[in-house]
Amino acid sequence: MKKLTILTMLGLCLALLPSRAQATPESRAAVLFLLIEPGARAIAMGESYVAIADDATASYFNPAALAGQTNKKLNFTHSKWLPGLADDLSYEFLAYSAPVEGWGNIGLNVSLLNLGEQIRTDERGNTQGTFRSYDVALSAAYGAEIGENMSAGIGLKFIRSNLADQGAGIERGKGVGNSFAADLGFLWAVTPTINFGAALRNLGPKIAYIDASQADPLPQHIVLGIAYDLMDTQYHDVLFSFDLYKPLIADGSFASNLLKAWADEGLSDEFKEMDLHFGGEYKYGLSARQDEAFFALRAGYSWDSDGELKTPTFGVGLKYNRFQIDVAYITGEDTPQQDNTRFSLNLTF
Repeated sequence: MKKLTILTMLGLCLALLPSRAQATPESRAAVLFLLIEPGARAIAMGESYVAIADDATASYFNPAALAGQTNKKLNFTHSKWLPGLADDLSYEFLAYSAPVEGWGNIGLNVSLLNLGEQIRTDERGNTQGTFRSYDVALSAAYGAEIGENMSAGIGLKFIRSNLADQGAGIERGKGVGNSFAADLGFLWAVTPTINFGAALRNLGPKIAYIDASQADPLPQHIVLGIAYDLMDTQYHDVLFSFDLYKPLIADGSFASNLLKAWADEGLSDEFKEMDLHFGGEYKYGLSARQDEAFFALRAGYSWDSDGELKTPTFGVGLKYNRFQIDVAYITGEDTPQQDNTRFSLNLTF
C-alpha cells in the first residue's frame, strides 16, 4: 500500500503540473535527442518495447517494467549519429537497474548526444575559433507492483542542452538551456503470455536558451504497446510486439494536453500523427536454461505516416552467462539513420 500511495501522489502532482507548451507540432520541439531510443534489442524490434523493457533500459522505455526485475543490470549503448554526414557525432547511453528489497526497483541512466566540434564565426563570417556542442539527460526511476500482475513507475530527469558557449552577433548570453521532465509508466500482465504497457514521457516545462521569451516545448508523447509471447519452451522462444506512439504538445497542464491532442484535430489528422512500431524476436537457447545462454534473431518495422518514413530494422543478439551483446541495423530510405548500426552491451549480476 505504501508503494501504491507514493506512485499515485507523484503521478497526480505531475499530471497537474503546467507544461506551458504551445500547441506546436512535435517537429518544433526542443531537445529532440530525448526521442532517441536506446538498446540495440529495442531498435532491432522496430522500437516496439514499452510492453517488454525487461533490462536496464526500462528506466527510459517504461519505469513500471523495472518492477519484478530480480537482478542488478547494466546497459551500454553506442551509435554513430548521422553516419556519412558527420564523423564526430555519436549517441551514448548508460543505464543501471537494481531491486530494493521491500520497496521495488530503481533505475538510473544518462544519455548523451555528442554534436561534435563547431566553428564560431563573427557577423562577417570570419572564423573566431571552435567549440563543442552536446545534449545530455540524467534520469532516476522507480518502479513497483501496485496490484495483481500490475506495476507502475515514475522517472525524473534533468536535461542540459549545450549548443554554444556564447551568443553570436547581437545575441547575448550562452546558447545553453536547462530543464527537467518526468516519465510515468504502467505495465499489466494481462495473461501469462500477453503484456500491456503504457508510458507518458518528457512531461515538463519549456526549455530556453539565450532568450527566455523564446522557450521551446519538450517532446512530450504517449506510447501504448502490447507484447505477445507466442512460444516459450526450453530451447525456443518467439516474441511479438506492437507500439503506438502519439505526440502530445498543447497549452495548459498535461491532463489538458492529453485531451486537447485528441479534440483539437480531426480523427484522420490524429492517425497521421501516430507512429506505428512492430517487432519480432526468435531466441534459441544454447543451454538447458535459456536465460543463461541464447542466440537471438530480430526484425522490426517503424512507420511514421506524418513524416513519410518507413524504416525496416534487423538485429541479432548473443548471451552467455552474465554478458549479452546486441547489434541492430537500421535500413530504409530517406531516413536520417539509414544504414546505421547500433551496439549494446548488457550485464546481469
